[in-house]
This record gives sequence, structure tokens and C-alpha cells, in this order.
Amino acid sequence: MPSFSYLTETERRDVVRHVKRLTAYKDKQGKQVNWFDEAAANGTLAKPVEVPDEPAAGLQELTLGRDVYRRMQCAQCHGETGAGDGPQVPTLKDSVGFAIVPRDFNTGLFRGGHTGRDLYLRIHNGLPGTPMIPYGEEVLKPEERWALVHYVQSLRRSDVAVNDLLAPADSSIHVARVTRLPTEPLDPFWENFDPVRVPLNPLWPEPNQIYAIAIAAVTDGKRMAVLLQWRDELPRDRAIRVQDFQDAAALQFSLSGQYGFIGMGDRDNPVNLWQWKAGFQATPVNSSQEMKDAYPSMHVDAWSFTNYSTAISAGNVISQPNRSPVEDANARGFGSFTSQPAEQQNVAGKGIWHDGFWSVVLVRDLVSPDAGDVGFTAGKSVPVALAVWNGEQGDRNGQKMVSNWYQLVLDDGPAAAAQR
Repeated sequence: MPSFSYLTETERRDVVRHVKRLTAYKDKQGKQVNWFDEAAANGTLAKPVEVPDEPAAGLQELTLGRDVYRRMQCAQCHGETGAGDGPQVPTLKDSVGFAIVPRDFNTGLFRGGHTGRDLYLRIHNGLPGTPMIPYGEEVLKPEERWALVHYVQSLRRSDVAVNDLLAPADSSIHVARVTRLPTEPLDPFWENFDPVRVPLNPLWPEPNQIYAIAIAAVTDGKRMAVLLQWRDELPRDRAIRVQDFQDAAALQFSLSGQYGFIGMGDRDNPVNLWQWKAGFQATPVNSSQEMKDAYPSMHVDAWSFTNYSTAISAGNVISQPNRSPVEDANARGFGSFTSQPAEQQNVAGKGIWHDGFWSVVLVRDLVSPDAGDVGFTAGKSVPVALAVWNGEQGDRNGQKMVSNWYQLVLDDGPAAAAQR
């Protein structure tokens, strides 16, 4: 559930009203009844919870919070250290019977917000549909609830807590004019430009989340180069075996100029995708040799009429040798991802892993003759979103980390010097 902060307040309130309308049901007479309207009419609509001012988190309050944590047996689910590894974890179910895991306070996302007020309300109201019951006024006093909030926050890993506090970047990513286009990921010329920090949201529970990706972009008036950098402790650039997955990153451009569905666009808002894959770069020529290296004792029968790699035999564009490490594709919603034909694969790229970070550069002409490609014009913005796959965690397809929509804007000012 990514943030939809790019919607206006009016649009967000319209969505809220529509969601409330979805609670309608039919009564015994077959009349359509809206739960919110009914509750407001008979006076049973819940009132907003009053949150008292947040006190300072001193040693005395943290001690009280630890005592409340123990007294309420929070460790049964969340664990003694807050890692989400309590003894009751194997038995936890949601309201429809599916297995559910408790929040990892050390590194996991705080759903519904990470501020003190957010956590205070989560403890007070609980999480409907989950084993997290409410701890309202009849269970905890406000000062005990605040103490518990601060104790939970104290269990946060320091680097994760810093990411919680960092404000999201401005929604614009400016493409600077330059006289020389840097196409190498570690070109010192990139140091002339301050990258934009783009927060990422996991679409799947991730034990080691990648919290953000840094992006910088430049153009020489003919081509555009985009530098992506993100932290990844262990690179994965081989995906030969079925149990292996590769690191990857992608840019998603809206072809309509509108904010379509963040998950691969929609019917009215198609998208153009540039996906760099570490495995593509590692096996640019002979994937059959990679298979033999992965399985040195593999027995292979020789046949004159076929190839053991059915994708190569079928002409699958991403299986062909001498390809770019970047796949140029299009989509109009879930299940519609389609790679462009080989002759239209016009996005170049290169990635380098160094000292715990991936640095990847993607390069393409500003203007493309292909109908499915996004075009770039000075002074005009294009909606763009980013995604990262961590091969070490088995990320693939929809198991990934994604950003919100941003605006990529080509500056039309004078070009920057080629050297510092």
C-alpha cells in the first residue's frame, strides 16, 4: 500500500467517501443501507480518539514502557527484543484463518505510520482483522500507552529509525543539461549533481528492506542518462537455476502523462518500462555455457532438431544473446507486461556493485521512433516511478519494492560544464 500523497486533498477525500459507500449492504427488506449513514443516524458512529500531548521519552518513562510491555505480554507475539519472533507466532491467524506474522519492531514497517501519535492510536484501537487487540481506556492509562509507544520506538534499529525520520523527497526529479553525457556508473562527473532520495515501499514482507533509491539524471540534448544507486549488501547477478533470483531495478514512465495505476499502469494510462537486470548483464553472450557451469555433471543428449532452452528456440527476446542489460517493455495493468521486439530494444545500461551499493546507469535517446516508447521534451514533465528487486530475498515479478509517482522534468537552461 504505497502513499498516494500526490493526490490532492479533495481527491483523497473523494476516495474516502467512495470507500465508505462500499460498506453498503441490503437489510431484511432488501433496501440498500450504508453502514456509516446508519451509524450516524442512530448515534453509534465512533468518535475520534483523543490523543493527549506526547511526553518526553526519559529513562523513567522507558522503564515504565518496558514494564507495560512485559505486563501485557507483548513478547508473546513481538518477541523479547521486538523482532517479531515470539513463541505464539506459529499459531497466529487473521480473521479469515490465514497465517499472519506480527510486526518486527526492529526493522519492519509500522503500518499506519511511525510517529508517536500513529503508534498511540494503533495500540489504543488495535488492528481489526489481526490478533492485535485494542488496549483502550479500560486497559491502559494514557501515560502507560505513551510509555509503551516510546519503549517500542526504542527497539528500532538505529539505521531504520533514521529512515523513519527522513522526509520524502520533493516530487520532482530534474534532468540537468550537460555538454558531456556520463554513461559509466562510477564516472566522477556524477558527483556534480545532488541525487534525489526516493523512498521505497515493499509489496511483500521483506526481512531486509531497501528503504530508498537515489536517482540523478542528465541530458546532452540528444540522449538522457539516469543514474540509480541503492544499498545491497550481497549482489546477485546469476539466475540460471530455478532457485536463484537476480538483483534488478526499473523505471516506469506513464505514456499518458497522467498518474495511472502504480502497478504496471492501466487501460487508460499505459506505461513504458526500462528494467535493468544484473543477470542480463552477467550473461550477455552464451547462456548455455552458464547452464553447464551451474550443473557441471549435467547429462545432455544431443538432438539435431531442438534446443534444450525452449525460450531461445522460441525466439524469446530476453533469451537471445548479445542483448542489452536493460529490457524495454510496455504494460497496461497486471498481467499485461510485454517485452518490445528485439529491433526496438533501444535502452542501454550498465551496473556496477561496489562496497555494498549498486550503481546503475540507463541511457536512451530523448526521441524514439517506437510507438511504445516514452518521449522527452525540454521543459515538460513525465510521471515516473521506480522499483527495486533484491535477488538475495527471492524478489521477482510483484515481489519487489516500489516508489510513488514522481515527475521527471527536463531542464531547458544552459548546459553544465563537462568537468568539475
